[in-house]
Amino acid sequence: MGKDNSGGDSGAKPVDARVARRRQDPIGRRLRQMYDDVVSEDVPNDFMSFLEQADERKSDVQAAGHTEAQQKRALKTES
Repeated sequence: MGKDNSGGDSGAKPVDARVARRRQDPIGRRLRQMYDDVVSEDVPNDFMSFLEQADERKSDVQAAGHTEAQQKRALKTES
């Protein structure tokens, strides 16, 4: 296809896109392998506990907002 200036502004000779792709393919495979390894790891217990606490707080805030909205509606209907 076209040319790829993988060397940036270093003044290096432009690299053919196919050559650049051949260089990048092994890097991409290794990155995918590393990502898969990380995704398959268990979530640490202390982090899981932190997430659960955050969910509880979010639920409490949403419940408080829901109750507040109900109170406002009740006041409007009384007026």
